[in-house]
Amino acid sequence: MPARRKLGLFVLSEVITADELRDKVSQKKQIVRTWLVMLNNTSAIKKMIDSRLRREFGISISRFDVLAALDRAGPAGLNAGALTEKLMVTYGNTTQIVTPLVRDGYVLRTRSKEDGRSVLFQLTSEGQAIFKKMAKKHHEWLASAFSELSAEDLDLLQGLLKGLSVQPDSKALNVAAE
Repeated sequence: MPARRKLGLFVLSEVITADELRDKVSQKKQIVRTWLVMLNNTSAIKKMIDSRLRREFGISISRFDVLAALDRAGPAGLNAGALTEKLMVTYGNTTQIVTPLVRDGYVLRTRSKEDGRSVLFQLTSEGQAIFKKMAKKHHEWLASAFSELSAEDLDLLQGLLKGLSVQPDSKALNVAAE
């Protein structure tokens, strides 16, 4: 291999060659491009699902997420703090998202019997019925969005994403796996 000419550039206190500099710049561009592809695809899928939920059920994806969290919680429901944590939003945002679901009869809001200050949210039977229909459609829409990927492709993609040094909250991952 021919000797590389030193440029005299210092990166992290080391001299690098022109080839090494090109590789570092290329990798940085590739990282940004990869992030943009992930972001654009995630945003497109989320917008598609939100649009279809609104059109077919009159419910936003944020409200669907509330129904999903309460469905996973079962009959016991969730207190406001636990629901807020699962949704990864603020308390104020939780109230804003849940209020129309209570008004429409999909969610029951009660005071905790143990602690009168705490609020408990549970799915009503109407909420369970609508969520069941929505979840079926949601799965169909996701299956369609990923239809060009094989099971092996999906496993590979999941493995690669799990390899990122920044991971989502582990509690959220556990909920998503349920």
